[in-house]
This record gives sequence, structure tokens and C-alpha cells, in this order.
Amino acid sequence: MKNNFFKSILILTTILFFSSCKKEFDNPPVKQITSGSFINIANIKSKYSTNVNYKFKADSNLYCVVIADELSGNLYKDIYVKDLTGALHIKLVSGGGIFIGDSIRINLKGVILNEYNKLIQLDSVDSEKSIVKLASGYNPQPVSMTISQINANTAATNSVQSKLVKLDNVEFLSVDQNQPYADAIGKGSLNRIIKSCTGQTLTVRTSGYSNFASYSTPSGNGSIIGIASQYGTTMQLILRNNNEVVMTGSLCGSSTPNPTTTTGTYLNKNFDDNSITSGGWTSQNVIGSISWAASAFGGKSFAKVTNYVSTTSVNIACESWLISPPISLSTSTNPILSFQNAYKYTGAALEVYVSTNYTSGLPSSATWVPLTFTLSAGNFVFISSGNISLSNYKNSNTRIAFKYLGSANDGSTWEIDDVLVKEN
Repeated sequence: MKNNFFKSILILTTILFFSSCKKEFDNPPVKQITSGSFINIANIKSKYSTNVNYKFKADSNLYCVVIADELSGNLYKDIYVKDLTGALHIKLVSGGGIFIGDSIRINLKGVILNEYNKLIQLDSVDSEKSIVKLASGYNPQPVSMTISQINANTAATNSVQSKLVKLDNVEFLSVDQNQPYADAIGKGSLNRIIKSCTGQTLTVRTSGYSNFASYSTPSGNGSIIGIASQYGTTMQLILRNNNEVVMTGSLCGSSTPNPTTTTGTYLNKNFDDNSITSGGWTSQNVIGSISWAASAFGGKSFAKVTNYVSTTSVNIACESWLISPPISLSTSTNPILSFQNAYKYTGAALEVYVSTNYTSGLPSSATWVPLTFTLSAGNFVFISSGNISLSNYKNSNTRIAFKYLGSANDGSTWEIDDVLVKEN
């Protein structure tokens, strides 16, 4: 009996020992990536060829932020991502687990770059094997665009494709107002058409599996946010959710002002009129004679400045300012500034300032405070500045200025567009 007792104690001790020593399996360590293994969206798209499957054979990694996910059901096994150089469609092997605002790393080894009817994509990405979530909670902001800008180029390589965009002062065609976004019963996708007040149109494509398929399209004018996707030569807008469709204003042609576009907007300069000074803007040359000027490329109008003179192939030393008219923010609540910016070539970075005591003439006559914003990564790729708070400058004479510097040895070419001051 005594032997059996000690035998039982021995067995129990052995069980407890092995239980306490049970291995805890750690998550695999994040691979240390050398600088040569990084790749951005612009580099990825540069490898694209029409109707060709390009396979990534080495360990190259894309670091990006998710701008559209599957949560509403309007996308299935699809996400859209962006980095500082552009945006891209990702086709997943299996869905779920990746959400808007996630910062992720995608290992491209074995991944295919191709197109789906002109929509450039990374195809069959395995989220379990190829994607690492690095952080969450980012709030990617849309780029303000017009329908004509989205439709300007329908080549697969157009710069708008896959971007998160916002359109203002638009409405659904009368035949598409108060209609379901899609066929929720038959689960069929439908196209609804929006238009601008100048007549440009754009397709809004919605899946019958979306959780807002049965909702009715609005009958007013206003704003809409979505992904600028593409099918063949047709540009499309893919909604992330119906809450990003805010159309409660008066329709185009109505005698009643549209509150969606007038209320809470203090400054809106998009250079579509090809004028640098319209609306009270001024260009001030502190050093040299280089000035800001209106320019256009690929159907997009913008302000541009460069100190490189092509006829003589030399750089001119300069300091040039583009200054806004006075903006009345004295009764504002939470005003913000945003704009698009792009550049190329070596030189000083663009600087942005705010003042509440500038009146006219050289900027040295006033006090200017520098503002922090997101700079373009270069190669003439436009990026949003992000929302810049102006809450500390709520004055009836608030002004925004863009400062450009060039030397006799170098100088970047800078472009800005869609300068907007509004309530947040």
C-alpha cells in the first residue's frame, strides 16, 4: 500500500512538472528588413505592363495604411491601401481582420501584380502569410477632387486610381434619386450616377451584399466620399459606407443656396480658373523675380513655382510667397486648413505660414507662424497636407502663405492645389 502511495505521488509530480514546463509558443518574430527590401506603391506600379502578370520573387515589403475595407460588405476579399506615393487595390485570398486605419506591412514575395479590367492590383495576397498589422487607429483623409479630375485619364496608370477621394457640390441624377443603392434581394450590384452642377458625371458602383444596398440614394446636393476605382475606361466611385454620402442641400440650379457647400467653408482655391490671383491672392517676390503661376497637366489645374529656367538651364536664387486674401475666422469654431502638394527635383522644402496682421506688400511687414503639414514624397505625386488646425488664429484677418526658396545651385519645382479652410 505504501509503495502504491509513493508511486501515485511520483506520477502526480511528473504530471505537474510537465504541465508547468509546457511550452508557450510565441508569435514568430518580425523579420528584420534591410533598407534595400523596402518598396513603395509608385515603384510597384512602375513594374506594371498591360495584360502581364508580374511576380515578385524577392522579399520586398510595402508599408502602407488601409483606406478601404470589407466591413460594410461593399468589398469582398478586397482592400485599398495608400502610402506617400499613391494608392493601390489589394485582392486577398481570404477576407477579414484588416480595417480602415490599420498600418500594415505586406511582404510581396510570390505576389502577382496584374490588372482587373484596367484596375491595377496586387493579386491573391495571403493575409495570414504576407500581411503584418503594425498599428491601428489612423484616420486617412480623402483627397478633394472634382468629377472632371477623376475622369481626366482612364489609362490603367492614371494617378487617381484607387485613391480615397471626396467630391463636393454633387448630386445623383434625377432618375437615380430615392433609389436603392443596389439589389439587396437578388444580391446584384447596381450603378447609380452622380453629376456636378456643370454636367460632369461619375458612376457610383454598389454591391448587393453591402449592408446599405437597400438604402435610398439622397435627393439633395452635397458631398460624397469613396474610392476612385476603375472598370475598363469607366471610372467608378466605390463607397466605404453610406454615412459618407451627405447630400442635404438644394439641387443644382435651385435659387436657394446650397448649405452643404457654403456653410463652414471660409476659403476654397482650386486654380481651376487658371488664375493665380483670383479671389484676392497675391504673389510676393522677396528675392529675385521668380513668381508663382497657374499651371495644368493631365486635366488638373494647380499653382506652380520653380526657379529653374529651361531656356538658359540655370537656377535663379529666389524667395517667393503666395499669400491668400484675408479669411474671416473670428466667428469660427474649429477651423482647419488642408491642401494638396507635390514636388520634384532637389531643393528646399515648401513652407507654409499663417498670419493675423499682414495687410499688403512684402511678408516681412507682418508676423508669420510656420505650420506643420505632410509633404509630398516627390516625383510630382500629389498628397494631402492633412488637416491643419487654425484654432489659434481665429481672427477677421487670418491669412495663409506658401513660401518657396531656390538657390543658384538647386531648386525643387513645387505645386499646390485645393487650398481649403473650413470647419472640421
